[in-house]
Amino acid sequence: MTDKNGIYLSVDGDDAIRVIIENNIKIQTDRINISEELIGELEFDLSNYEAVLDRIIEETEPLDDIGAYSEEQFSAVSHAALELADGVRENDLTTGVLLRAIVNKLLDFEDDGTAMCLMTTMSNIVDALREPLDTRYILYKYLKSRSEFDTHEEWLRKNILPEGYFFRRDYPCEIINYNLFTNEPKLSQVFFFDNYTDYFVFLFLKFAEQQKRVLECPCCGKLFVPKSNRAEIYCDRILIDGKTCKQIAPKLASKLKQRNDPLLEEYEKAKNRNYKRVERYENADGNSGVMRLTFNEYKAWLDKASEMKRLYLQGKVSAKEFGEFIRA
Repeated sequence: MTDKNGIYLSVDGDDAIRVIIENNIKIQTDRINISEELIGELEFDLSNYEAVLDRIIEETEPLDDIGAYSEEQFSAVSHAALELADGVRENDLTTGVLLRAIVNKLLDFEDDGTAMCLMTTMSNIVDALREPLDTRYILYKYLKSRSEFDTHEEWLRKNILPEGYFFRRDYPCEIINYNLFTNEPKLSQVFFFDNYTDYFVFLFLKFAEQQKRVLECPCCGKLFVPKSNRAEIYCDRILIDGKTCKQIAPKLASKLKQRNDPLLEEYEKAKNRNYKRVERYENADGNSGVMRLTFNEYKAWLDKASEMKRLYLQGKVSAKEFGEFIRA
């Protein structure tokens, strides 16, 4: 085991032992919570990543009408892809490692000296780099929909099972005779991943097995998994001055009731309107007539909108400024 670059995972309920291998060296062994790893991945802002990827895609265009490609062009695209993976790694180790692993795997090919070979490899690299953008939207869609169903069974039957093709993947597995974390004797199932989508879809499936609820925090607008079966409304994310949504939101909620403010209703409508735009764009399959709003752009907007709402309720942002933002 651990002879390939990527991530090795041994699952135990909602927790897992994770080993990260890079350059054939074990760089990290840790315990992760599957729910937190899955939802936490949706927190990263990949707007800049998306912009860099657009520039890489432009670099893969043929040099002339005949469809010629050069070694220099291929080298520039390969270098940019690895640089992008390393840039992501600084803030998101998991995604950075998976991206570098799959790019290096794609670069390990037999060059037959033809332009077609270069074109195919560059296309495969672009597809691999697109995976975080496409997969994050799909996972967010499924997790968000869980908050809209009363029961786990209804969610599976109406939302997950009809699109089961997305989850049909190979998850390479081997049995080892020791615990990955403690090295103590134990029979353990270990799964290997060297690409983004397989890793996070696998986590999603393990999450679904736990039959946990997902809620959308009314304070920050982000998804969270309640820690108990008690009636929880707000999440435990730090919002301001070391205080969480759960600590601050009740006071903000009382202000909402007192104000009966039409701007707050506009805010909710803007959230729904923009998310619908994301759905149309992500499902348009390149239709140029659909207004662009990617999932990552929406998430960046939602983070800003939630912050503007909080500042507005605290009197730190004017009604005019708040209104202009949510109507933009």
